[in-house]
Amino acid sequence: MVCSMSFAKKNLPRVKLMLKDSTLVEGYLRSELSDRDTIIAISPEQKGKKIKYDIKKVEKLLLLAQTDSDKTAEYYPIYVYNSMRSGKGSISDHPMMLLLTYKGKNVNGYVGFVWVFNSVAWNLEPIAYYKLEESQVAKPFLNFGTIFRKGKSGMINSFKEYPALTEKLENGTLSTKDINKDPMLIVKELDKILDSK
Repeated sequence: MVCSMSFAKKNLPRVKLMLKDSTLVEGYLRSELSDRDTIIAISPEQKGKKIKYDIKKVEKLLLLAQTDSDKTAEYYPIYVYNSMRSGKGSISDHPMMLLLTYKGKNVNGYVGFVWVFNSVAWNLEPIAYYKLEESQVAKPFLNFGTIFRKGKSGMINSFKEYPALTEKLENGTLSTKDINKDPMLIVKELDKILDSK
């Protein structure tokens, strides 16, 4: 489900970039799509010159399937909270390109790539986010790059305004083992809870 955004120079992925002014750009992705990116760089050819586009002007980016078994991946520019603690932290200054991994009726699930310092070096780590349909900001709930058992209390805190969901985390109905296999399981469960209200 989570793919690394490091590509060998000879295997740059083909993309379609849609801007808010309806401009469509096709070419090869030259950006990491991490939290540090404020622009998306695309070249018309594999070794062509990069053309830069401000993320704030992007509607969406399609990472095109490279084989018949692949699916086209959809990325959207979304502002994110910088803390997994519910109600804490600030909102990012610029949108981050997030991969849509679950589209629900009330809530969507995304994955983004964030540079994290782990006391030795900087690493690019995938973070799972959820965004309510009416919200403009996505909230992080799980860092794939950390030891998962440390993530349960963080997830409970990320969803504390949804007691029906946190109860399932606390009592093991939603197990860390199952969420580790499918991190969007918790977002799907939240979608069901919101739908029943």
